[in-house]
Amino acid sequence: MRSPEEEARAYPRASLVGAMENSAEVPAGQRAGRDKKGKPQKGTDKQRGELAEMHFMLKAAGLGFGVAKPWGESERYDFVLDTGKKFWRVQVKSTYVARAPKYSVNVCRSIAGKKKTSYTAEEIDILVVYIVAEDAWYVLPVAVVAVRTRLYFVPFGSKRDGVYEKYREAWHLMKAEPRAPRP
Repeated sequence: MRSPEEEARAYPRASLVGAMENSAEVPAGQRAGRDKKGKPQKGTDKQRGELAEMHFMLKAAGLGFGVAKPWGESERYDFVLDTGKKFWRVQVKSTYVARAPKYSVNVCRSIAGKKKTSYTAEEIDILVVYIVAEDAWYVLPVAVVAVRTRLYFVPFGSKRDGVYEKYREAWHLMKAEPRAPRP
């Protein structure tokens, strides 16, 4: 059995950074927005999220997981991963830009488009965060994020700010034997 680091290196990495940089500008009539310098953004938030989800499917399948996507957008999770022994409900979040010097990721859902609510163990099992510019994947159990609506990542950062580094490329958390229920 390979270590998580060996598994991550065994599969070539495709980067989304170039995909979004080389994409066409958003067509007229779609929400485009502008960056701080006034230049058009490349794709909408939804389009960038969809691209990250496609990359997730490729990554997870390449690591040997069975990957299923629920039809529609009614579920709290984006994917179901099959290890052969257990199904995992996975929510995928991504970010493309660092905000001095951290990457910020909303890890919540909205109720009626207003109130932000954190995910619970009744809704998802795992939260996967993809930091596109770093090509970094974080695999976090829901218990780690259950009371938060925003997480901050500092890849290879300071000890104080790098609290989630132990979850970087932690795909092995889903390959482990499921725990027996407690009496």
